[in-house]
Amino acid sequence: MKKNKNTIEIVDIFKQFVVKLKLNEDLKKIIKFSFEIEKEKKGRFLSNKGGFQSGDLNLKEPILNSLIKKIELNSNFLFNDYLKIKHQLSLDNIWININRYKDFNIPHVHSFSKLSGVFYVKIPNNSGKLSFINDFPIENFINPLNIIEYNQYTSSAWSFEPEENMLYLFPSWLKHYVNPNLSKQERISISFNLV
Repeated sequence: MKKNKNTIEIVDIFKQFVVKLKLNEDLKKIIKFSFEIEKEKKGRFLSNKGGFQSGDLNLKEPILNSLIKKIELNSNFLFNDYLKIKHQLSLDNIWININRYKDFNIPHVHSFSKLSGVFYVKIPNNSGKLSFINDFPIENFINPLNIIEYNQYTSSAWSFEPEENMLYLFPSWLKHYVNPNLSKQERISISFNLV
């Protein structure tokens, strides 16, 4: 059997990213603050189906000060040093999500911002994955039964099992959703956009 003497070069194009970063925030204080905000009943319905989504929070809120600094610091490092985009990002808005049994978030993007993300505060077991959608409909071209192993090239969706104190950063145009919370406890997260 002859060996292939040609050199194969695989060039990844049009890549997307999700950054995971473990933080060390005081989750007990943030959980207490989240329930206080929910009691004010000033919520909204955007991508959430059920559950509570607060309105935009005050960016000078002392309880969120440490988190906001870490979001901006790491987002600017990502944009400037990793993506090589000469642009200074700042937090545009931030809000709390409290999802209870069977609550979830439908597929959506965060229009009019550059970078978005979510910080996980309280994550019971089986409370829903964070999932991203590949806008290229691979299943229209490749029969899923023929895929030996799903990877970054063959997946129509990519999911992360959230962890408490974990920060996720991603491009605002990357479509995502959150699976239903099948736990009997609340899942609490803080979402945000940078411009």
